[in-house]
Amino acid sequence: MTMVRSIGLITLATILMAGFPSTVLAERQSSQNVLEVVTVPPLPSAKFTVDGKPIATDHKGVARATVRRSRDKHQLRLLTPHLDMPDGTADFVRWAGRGDANQVFTPSLDAIVIGRRTRIQATFQTTRTVRYGFVDQARQPVAPDRITSLTIRGDSGQQLTLDGVRPVRLTAVRPVLQAGSAIAKEVTYYLQSVVIDGTNVVNAGEQRLVPNQTADTRFVVLLRSVRFQIRDWLFGHRLPNGIELTYPDGRAERFSAGLDGDVPLADLARGTYRVKASGPGYAQPQEITLSRSQYVEIPVVTYVDIATLAVTASITLTVLVVVGRRRLRKRSRTAA
Repeated sequence: MTMVRSIGLITLATILMAGFPSTVLAERQSSQNVLEVVTVPPLPSAKFTVDGKPIATDHKGVARATVRRSRDKHQLRLLTPHLDMPDGTADFVRWAGRGDANQVFTPSLDAIVIGRRTRIQATFQTTRTVRYGFVDQARQPVAPDRITSLTIRGDSGQQLTLDGVRPVRLTAVRPVLQAGSAIAKEVTYYLQSVVIDGTNVVNAGEQRLVPNQTADTRFVVLLRSVRFQIRDWLFGHRLPNGIELTYPDGRAERFSAGLDGDVPLADLARGTYRVKASGPGYAQPQEITLSRSQYVEIPVVTYVDIATLAVTASITLTVLVVVGRRRLRKRSRTAA
């Protein structure tokens, strides 16, 4: 009996001794308030101080600090309002959650009250370097030196016109407040125009770019092919003449015809052109709109055509004169 009682006392003492540290720890924790600082969007290694004591965000963009429970006011300060990232930057915009309304756009909150569990958001706007190129509808690369300019419009209203083809830094994520809390909103850009040879070769708004999702993209431009067929106006046979083509930007260029009398051209920007046959003979300049690949016939009045027409006209005139005289004589005889 005595032995059983001793064992019970020892067991009770062990339980009490084991529970004592937990009780002390629980009491100590209950006397602490927790401040949780969350970066929007999540940014690792953002640095802050709480009453001068440093804290940093983890891989989820969260930093925590504990302070003694009281109604005292504390200072929260952001030490890294600008962060360099491997492919862009992040810049502080504002605080969300709590804090003096006069300080929400400053890196420091000087008089915040930390409750049992206080959550404050530090919002950032991020940028990302984007590279882009161009392909035709067959997915074949288009030479960068052909691109005069490119215009994109962001869903936040920002519009940018870029010269040529070069890497550009675009806003990737911007913070947006909803019901007092901040969320990270990806910025989407829509392609408005791509200028080649003085004309737009895309349909506005059909192609888009999301910098937060991709750092390298390809835009499809609308290029057309055309075969100019140079034909004799009167007889319809092929002529070895060339053509003079005026592009939408006013630049003119000459092209020679092949043995078949045709001038095939590919990768022309869709748009309005002027074309005229060069070489012997006369051809009226034509204005054509390349909205699709097509054949264009260019009639040329040659010297043979002119001579043929002159002879035909002379013969016709002679026949008319002879017929007219015969009719006149016949009328005279009838009258007599």
